Amino acid sequence: MDKKLKINTKGIFIEADLDSMYVILGEPIQKNQDSKELNIMVSEESKRHTIMSYTTELETLKLIFQNMTLRSSSLTNTNLNDTMEKSRVDVSQFAGSRFIACFCHNDQEKVPFWNLYGKKIKKNKVLLQFENFAVDLDKYLWTDYVFVNDGKKCFFQSNDYWEYLKKSLSQTEETAIDDEYDIRTCIDTLQVFDVKYVPVDSPTFSEANSGPMTINFDKVSGNKNELIQIKGFNPTVLGKEKSNAWDYEEETRIMCNLHNQMFSEWNYIDLRLKPEFFRNLKIILSPWDEGELSSIISDIIERSSLPQDIKESITISDSGLKGTLNFED
Repeated sequence: MDKKLKINTKGIFIEADLDSMYVILGEPIQKNQDSKELNIMVSEESKRHTIMSYTTELETLKLIFQNMTLRSSSLTNTNLNDTMEKSRVDVSQFAGSRFIACFCHNDQEKVPFWNLYGKKIKKNKVLLQFENFAVDLDKYLWTDYVFVNDGKKCFFQSNDYWEYLKKSLSQTEETAIDDEYDIRTCIDTLQVFDVKYVPVDSPTFSEANSGPMTINFDKVSGNKNELIQIKGFNPTVLGKEKSNAWDYEEETRIMCNLHNQMFSEWNYIDLRLKPEFFRNLKIILSPWDEGELSSIISDIIERSSLPQDIKESITISDSGLKGTLNFED
């Protein structure tokens, strides 16, 4: 026998097939928070660090300064070195709606990072050590929009997004608005947290993340205590835990979640950085530097749009491991 949910709201009668309905859980929002505004979640643990380290290479550094952006990759991006990032039982289909930017919260140079990250031209690798942005996210990141694959903008969830969406859906040829924004979805949650490392045989990688849920529909059905049981998915487990084989990374993440959790068309988003993100930045040159990097980076900094006082706060130094590493190309 088919299970039906009958809803009568504001004179509109809706009948839904419960067998085909499901619920996708999102991150919890704070008490009294407007559900139409961006949900910002910063862990207390992540606020305690002093430095956020980011190992990359010269061309990426140039783009960061030139565009004032930082790339955040989808959990389905094939460039991620841990293939388990997108794999959790029952919810892997939602991994494309999560985007991560990864940092190490240890201020020491790490040999595996110099070897693994940045491109293959070893002499062009750099270690960027930023002040901890988690202590005051609004000071360091713009949260109005990001850039996506095709150069368009994607809103962070806000009243501006919902108004823009409303106007776009009701536009005619005469009232058409520009299409600089991709409004198919928005970012509804912005998180900063330390990755948790668990044993490789942990239930994290094997336990189900879906199951029956009981929901009270009385406010929409008109029937008191209308308790309905439907299938639920919990994709909030994605992106937060890795096996302890990766614990040397001591990782802190910025993670952005899309409002439409089924959306998976973007490989990355580019977060927009405020000038304060660069204040007191320490740039450590590659252990394989041949003496050219410092002047190239100094020129990149000088050509950037950063205020002069922030430019002058940035320091460049040699690696403490210079001349000591012997890895084959």
